[in-house]
Amino acid sequence: MWKIPVIIYFLFFTPTIALRAQVEWGLQKCITVALERNSNLRISKLDIDSKASDIHIARNERLPGISAFSNISSNFGQSQDIFGNSARNDNFNSNIGVSSNLSLFTFGRIKNNVLKAESTMKASQEDMELEKRNTRVEVVQAYLQVLLQKEIGRLMDSNTYFSALQVKKIQKSADAGAAALSVLYEAKASHHRDIQKQAMAEQDLDKSLLSLKQTMYLSDTVNIVVDDDISLIERLSMNYLDSERYLADLWTEHPLMKKYRYLNESLLADGKIIRSTRYPSVDLSVNVGSFYFNNLTSSFGKMAFMQQMRGNFSQQVTLSFSIPIYNKNMVKQNIQKNRYQLEQNVEQLALSKQKFYQQIEKYLVDCRNYERQLALTKDALASTQLAFSISQKSFEAGKISIYDLNNSRANLLTAESEVIQVRYNLIFAKLLVLIMTKGDI
Repeated sequence: MWKIPVIIYFLFFTPTIALRAQVEWGLQKCITVALERNSNLRISKLDIDSKASDIHIARNERLPGISAFSNISSNFGQSQDIFGNSARNDNFNSNIGVSSNLSLFTFGRIKNNVLKAESTMKASQEDMELEKRNTRVEVVQAYLQVLLQKEIGRLMDSNTYFSALQVKKIQKSADAGAAALSVLYEAKASHHRDIQKQAMAEQDLDKSLLSLKQTMYLSDTVNIVVDDDISLIERLSMNYLDSERYLADLWTEHPLMKKYRYLNESLLADGKIIRSTRYPSVDLSVNVGSFYFNNLTSSFGKMAFMQQMRGNFSQQVTLSFSIPIYNKNMVKQNIQKNRYQLEQNVEQLALSKQKFYQQIEKYLVDCRNYERQLALTKDALASTQLAFSISQKSFEAGKISIYDLNNSRANLLTAESEVIQVRYNLIFAKLLVLIMTKGDI
């Protein structure tokens, strides 16, 4: 007997538990997921790891290289000396040993190679930070679009519900002979138009949800529930005006500025590397080993291998100097090319700085304009609500037609939609300023 209540409990309460257990996706969670799943960011991370390996390679150039060698060869045939005497020269020889090479003086080439590799890696890190900022902007835009479509969907639901009530009310009046059939049919037509608008709103919501999932690199089969609480996002964007106070100092810490600064450091180091090839370099080499030789024509088998290897054991220390004389003007041309690249970076940085300030100024102007528009649209909405309320009473009193009532209701829907649209435009503009100035929200 006790099984029945348990079954009833699960039938009635399991859906409720599942619904409560479904976690809502806030803006920060969506951004985190997008950053974790972004393929471009993973590629950038691999590029940074590759450049970190270049740093280790450049640093290890300071260490000596050690290698072992062994050669075995035989010679068969006849040779002639300087006096014209010919003789057989059949022999077997081999050598074995260890060699080491160390660069003693390269005129700063190794040091500048390390600096170039470090600067290149740091520039890649700033590129990755720029990609993160772009991802955050894309997620914010897609997320707010979902919330906007949900607001519009709720507005359409309310509008459809009102028109359904209007049809019922007019139907009763028509059944009682108090309302004309044309009024009833117009009410039904208006209701069907509202249902169509409601379906279009649902379709737009589905599209915006798909766009958000694609921004987070999720499949459409993944079910997400977006958090409808917009108040937290509005609080996040309230400090956007702070950016006006420190706008002049923002550029020095912007990833784009840092990127070009590191690229310039890399080019300066590369220029020093190019110039170092004009100067002599000094290398030290050390060889330790032994050799074996056996004349096959006269002494085959008479010279013991190990005895001769021990007897021929030797060490060699060599200092080699490399002095460049003529290199086909390659150094001069490479220095000129390096200078052009530096000048190009300076121009590109100035252009990027100009675009950055133009974008910031545009978004700040948008914020101020949207704030004024929001106040104006709210005033217009209040007047439109009052007008619609009067229209309802006038229609019930028979003073205006249903066409006038529908026109008044359409005006109210437009006013409400405009308030919602401007509100979300303002939030998005504020968040754009926040991301551009601080890199995050």
